[in-house]
Formats: sequence, C-alpha cells, structure tokens
Amino acid sequence: MNTNQPTGKITTREIAFGAVLAAVYVAITLINPLSFGEVQFRFSEILVLFCFYNRRFCIPMIIGCLIANFIASPFGWIDVILGTAGTALAVFPMSRIKNMWVSSLLPVVTNAVLVGVMLTYFVGVPLPLWQNMVFVGIGQFVVITAIGVPLFKVALERNKPFMGLIRAEKG
Repeated sequence: MNTNQPTGKITTREIAFGAVLAAVYVAITLINPLSFGEVQFRFSEILVLFCFYNRRFCIPMIIGCLIANFIASPFGWIDVILGTAGTALAVFPMSRIKNMWVSSLLPVVTNAVLVGVMLTYFVGVPLPLWQNMVFVGIGQFVVITAIGVPLFKVALERNKPFMGLIRAEKG
C-alpha cells in the first residue's frame, strides 16, 4: 500500500502544512505590489501547484486566496467572491490531472475569465473584456506555468523527504 495516498483521515501534519501554506499565500500576496490589477503577477499563485500533488491542499489554497483578497484587494467584495472562485474552480480539477503542465493551465484559464469579467464589468477597467482576460491570463501563465512548474519539477520533485512530508500523490 502506498502510504502517500490520502486516506479518509486528515493528519495533524496535513492541517499544519495547509495552514502554513495558506498563510504563506497571504503573506506573498500582501508584500507583492503586482498582486492586483489589470496586469498582475501574483507570485503566491505558484503555491496552487501543491494541489497537483495532494488534493488536501485545495481548501488551504482557497482560504489563503480568500483571506488575501479580503485583506488587500482594492476591488473589494467582488474580488473576494470572483477571485476566490477562480482559485476554487481551478484547484480541485488540478488535483485530478496527471500532467503538471496541463494542470497548471487551469488557474490560468479560470482566473483569466473570472478576474477579466470582474475587471471589465464590476470594477470598470476601461479595457475590453478580451483584453482584461488576456492580461490576467498572461500574468497567471508566467507565474504558474513558466516559473512555477519548472521550480516544482527541479526543486521539489527531486526532494524525496519533502515529497513525503506533503504526502505527494504524484511526482
């Protein structure tokens, strides 16, 4: 039996790691001046890749995004709802896809669409919807797919103790 496969029980270690993951997401979002706006490079989004390895990190990532948007978003409640929904709609399917490169595209698409809609129709950014979606999508792609995936592949997948710590299901 593979001990890295999650069972019905959530361990104290998973809860603690999830809490740290959510807190780190919030902290990175808050210190990064490019976390919000039409063109955004939210480097904390790299952390959603943890969901690829273990679906138990989906909830902490959603909570981290919700808290970060609640505390710091200049767009208010609509970003708390739509920005967090973009993460939520991405992370659960990410955990089911076997290819990290493909999995990394889910938050690119969900955030491009939902944040693009938010910027165009709720915030009033004077750009067409497609342009807001493209700008948000490019930022997400650069951070998650172009930077995040190689970083995880090189730094984390080769670190077997760390992969054991997060109870990685893949990698």
